[in-house]
Amino acid sequence: MKNYDLLIVGAGPVGLYAGFYAGMRGLSVALIETSAVAGGQPQALYPEKLIYDIAGLPAISGTDLTKNLLEQLARIPHEIFLNQRVEKIDSSVKNSGQQIFSVKTNKNRYQSKAILLTTGAGLISPRKIGISYEEELEQAGKLSYFITSIEDYRNQKIAVLGGGDSALDWALTLENVASEVHLIHRRKAFRAHEMTAELLNDSTVKIHVPYTVSAMNDKEITIKSIPQRNETPQSEEKLTFPIDKILVNYGFLTEQVTLIDQLSLTRNGKITVNSQMQSNLAGVYGAGDTIDYLGKVPLLSVGFGEAVAAINAMTKTINFEHNLRKGHSSTVFG
Repeated sequence: MKNYDLLIVGAGPVGLYAGFYAGMRGLSVALIETSAVAGGQPQALYPEKLIYDIAGLPAISGTDLTKNLLEQLARIPHEIFLNQRVEKIDSSVKNSGQQIFSVKTNKNRYQSKAILLTTGAGLISPRKIGISYEEELEQAGKLSYFITSIEDYRNQKIAVLGGGDSALDWALTLENVASEVHLIHRRKAFRAHEMTAELLNDSTVKIHVPYTVSAMNDKEITIKSIPQRNETPQSEEKLTFPIDKILVNYGFLTEQVTLIDQLSLTRNGKITVNSQMQSNLAGVYGAGDTIDYLGKVPLLSVGFGEAVAAINAMTKTINFEHNLRKGHSSTVFG
């Protein structure tokens, strides 16, 4: 059985950075990831979608972000176990008083002195439209919930459904490759960032608000207006226009994976942590989308900082049997 100072469950962006930072602090570290590749949602769902909210990176795709994080992680000794689903985490106390965690996966068993959970939103499935021919169009490659290759949309007429950041970002990105882009949202106001909404208004994207999809097939889409307050149902309008592909950005349904029965969770399944990112269980920490606390902001840049806070906290409270490195990265790698 392999032993580590820290086991990180989840090899998304926050987990990968946490692995690097833990190694920089001198901890022996391993990451366990249920998917066949590291990188989490940015790599699996949005490999070509640009991310704008990471300090020092004006814009970066999910693929490039994962590549950079893996290059950074490679600077420190580590192990990463892919295609392994964590099934159980138990803890015990040695005669020395040191707490030890036993982590069982579908393939192996590991031990560590601390656990960092960076499992993100948990298991995810796309929120669907819920009308006829949705599955048929999906199977035919005419309808998707995320983009893996922008080239698939070149010179195509595209309908993007949704009003959040992903929908607006994709509409603006596809504007550069598609022959025509329609953005359809059921409300007049968008939930996306104000700057993105301003860029949309200055673009060539055809905006349809407040509209919803009423019918679609492999050649065209029909949308109907949603009567607003003080409007009669008779004011409903329908529009039909030719379309080649449909991109649905209604978000994702998540099923948080509870790894330890005794963990304190919020009503929406997030792990409750304190200011040091520690859960109600000593030695178990969290970072990223898997946790919640007062003032939590669901951004990647925040998740990176949470990982740092968790690792710094555990190095002070857990009896590691070697000298920990201190100082900044410039002094460690300079």
